[in-house]
Amino acid sequence: MKDSLVMNPEDIAPVLAILSTAIGFSIFWFLSGSEKFKAYFFKHGDSEEAWIRYVFIQKMTGVVFMGLFPLALVFIWTSYSLSDLGLKLGDWKESLYYILPMGVLIVLINSFAAKKPESLATYPQMRVQNWTMKRFFINAMGWGLYLFAYEFLFRGVLFMITLDSFGFWPAVAINLALYAATHIPKGLNETVGAFPYGLLLCYVTYSTGSLAVAFFTHWIMSISSDYFSIKYNPEMKFV
Repeated sequence: MKDSLVMNPEDIAPVLAILSTAIGFSIFWFLSGSEKFKAYFFKHGDSEEAWIRYVFIQKMTGVVFMGLFPLALVFIWTSYSLSDLGLKLGDWKESLYYILPMGVLIVLINSFAAKKPESLATYPQMRVQNWTMKRFFINAMGWGLYLFAYEFLFRGVLFMITLDSFGFWPAVAINLALYAATHIPKGLNETVGAFPYGLLLCYVTYSTGSLAVAFFTHWIMSISSDYFSIKYNPEMKFV
């Protein structure tokens, strides 16, 4: 029994992957979501510029704790390379076969889903009334950097390492459990939706060996959701 408590060398990578995912996301969530964090940006009043800075820096906090933090741990304690974790183009033609139809479907779904009151109350996260091209670009870049780190954590570090250690289905189960858990604060619909969408992203990452599909489709989802939410929100407009 005591021997089973000894961590073997092959245990280090999957344990590190699972813990860094849980710890990294937890630090990001409680730090960037705290009232003190938000109050720092709104100390001079509730302005549109304050919302832009607040949400952008909030997303950069995610880059640090969901991207750089697990990357440092993996590099220090394991022999995995960036390529092993899906940071490569892989078969770009196969990736496009997924990205194009998935992207079109996501935009179509968001064009209808964004009209719902619960969606308009949540997105875009930057509660800005007047949207210039510059502001929308900053918003899109914030999402891009954040989701790159997010997908690196979930479909790179977590999925690729547990896939290598346990096989496809155990890796998927671990991934979906943690991925869905991170959506609980966003409500029932997003939590339930995380299961089929997470399964699909795990499969295409496994199939292509790359994070490209997971990242680009997730980015398309966020940008299009914000676009239609601005379009349908009577209190917001493009100028």
